[in-house]
Amino acid sequence: MRAVIVASGPSASGFVPPKGVAVFAVNGAIDWLSKADHWFTLDPSDANMRRLCSPRRGVVYHAALPRNFVLGAAHVRRYERVSARGPEPSPKHTPQWWLWRWSAVCGLSHKVGRINTGNSAWGALQLAYQMGFKKILLVGVDASTALRVDGGAPSNLSHLPLLFESAMGQIDIVNAGGMQSRLPNMTIDKGVQWLKS
Repeated sequence: MRAVIVASGPSASGFVPPKGVAVFAVNGAIDWLSKADHWFTLDPSDANMRRLCSPRRGVVYHAALPRNFVLGAAHVRRYERVSARGPEPSPKHTPQWWLWRWSAVCGLSHKVGRINTGNSAWGALQLAYQMGFKKILLVGVDASTALRVDGGAPSNLSHLPLLFESAMGQIDIVNAGGMQSRLPNMTIDKGVQWLKS
């Protein structure tokens, strides 16, 4: 079971999903991807709520949201968003501090229906893991503040390498985005070849 998770970091510009693998679109990636099988968010922003209210045909919509968040969209598969926060790290504005600031939880959740928070691409990886996918290619997961393919700038994402590295040993992941981490890093073309091998 192989899948590609597509976020909107600038390295995803022009990406065309390969045939024969499941495609998980994250947040605004659904706006420009030519094909998606699943859409996922941890972010109940106005833009994502609009995306939920205008579903694309053939796409299964998933959201991990705070327990008290009212979602009036029956077609969306809902999951519990798990967060945790210990003592505040010092100094501020380090990747470890941003991990704490976003109440992120490292490691892939083994409990079906529960998604550890930290970032929507991180949540999509957990969903794919819980669905039984074994090989995952990350596209557009850049962990930078550069403008997204779909417009707008993300918040600080320097904690993403810590999150994705914490999944090593649980699932096979290759990064084809701009994120600097200990994950295997390939071009998109080589990553697609790896995914299909």
